[in-house]
Amino acid sequence: MKKTALFLTIALLLFVNCNSNDDSNNGFKIKTLLTDLTNQQIIPSIDTFANSSITFELAVNNYLNNTTTANLETAKAQWQVAAIAYEKTYVHHIGSARDQFIHTSIYNWPTVEGAIEFFISDNDTIDENFMSTISSQAKSLAALEYLLFAEDASTTNQSFLDSEKRRNYLRLSSAYLTSRAERLKEIWSTSGDDFATSFSNNDDSGIQGSFNQYYNGIHNALDVTKTTKVGKPAGLENSQVINSELTQAYYSGTSKALVLASIESVETAYFNPSGLGLDDYVFSITNTTDLNDAIQNKINEIYAALNAITTPLSEAVVQNHSQVEDLHSKLEDLRILFAVDVRSILSIVITTTDTDGD
Repeated sequence: MKKTALFLTIALLLFVNCNSNDDSNNGFKIKTLLTDLTNQQIIPSIDTFANSSITFELAVNNYLNNTTTANLETAKAQWQVAAIAYEKTYVHHIGSARDQFIHTSIYNWPTVEGAIEFFISDNDTIDENFMSTISSQAKSLAALEYLLFAEDASTTNQSFLDSEKRRNYLRLSSAYLTSRAERLKEIWSTSGDDFATSFSNNDDSGIQGSFNQYYNGIHNALDVTKTTKVGKPAGLENSQVINSELTQAYYSGTSKALVLASIESVETAYFNPSGLGLDDYVFSITNTTDLNDAIQNKINEIYAALNAITTPLSEAVVQNHSQVEDLHSKLEDLRILFAVDVRSILSIVITTTDTDGD
């Protein structure tokens, strides 16, 4: 009996050890993966965006202090840098930041240009108190794009010269963007809410586990890119009506660059060239590179489809619709690889995306 009890105790200990979350799946270290992804992907992308938003605000203030078309062009260029930097954080639209709707407050399009013009014309004063009462959609990246890009540079410059309220609206909107970027950074920072630590340590295998959240962030970014950035403007999602004004960054012609940034962020989020990535996790289970190769090949096809589109996406949905349709199809192929093949291997539960209910 004593030998039997000893055998059962040893067997139980081995079972518990082999099934601990930190050393499950053929010895693959989930916590190490989460730490690498946090330190090498999530935090750097957020830092880059926060820094770019500060640089953009400085460019706006420099322009408003010296209102010339040359300084306007500098501010416009910095808006594009900030928008692309933000896009590379969107794949990490997860956890506490998602719960607090931080990303929605940073970039929500299409632009509500009618509301913006009404606010500027109908109010005696555009100040911080007033700006705190209006929707984030009317003062974040989409609104800033409209203010800077809706007209040609000469007309835009004159509009700001003629209206102090318009200048104040631009200044306060750029300050709002910086505040949102800093809040996003604070959520993850060890000197702030320190979500990075709780995220890295949460190796739960269930739906609330960090890995499941991270994976859903990748799938969400893909789904939004395929559905909202490309499909809806091109009439390829639930409606055949082509509406170029639904393209992201419609006024600046930055929409294709933002799609490219989205796919680049998906690629680095999956392969993580600086440390452990999801590709390593998949390989630890399958012992083959077949699926990882399929993902890389499909990403390369998407890059090729983007390169084939030589005009702004807002023009291409009308003038080169077949090329946009090809891009949309390849995006869907990649999304399916994540939603079916990889998900099955890694036992992931796909939760809601930002396109659900649209």
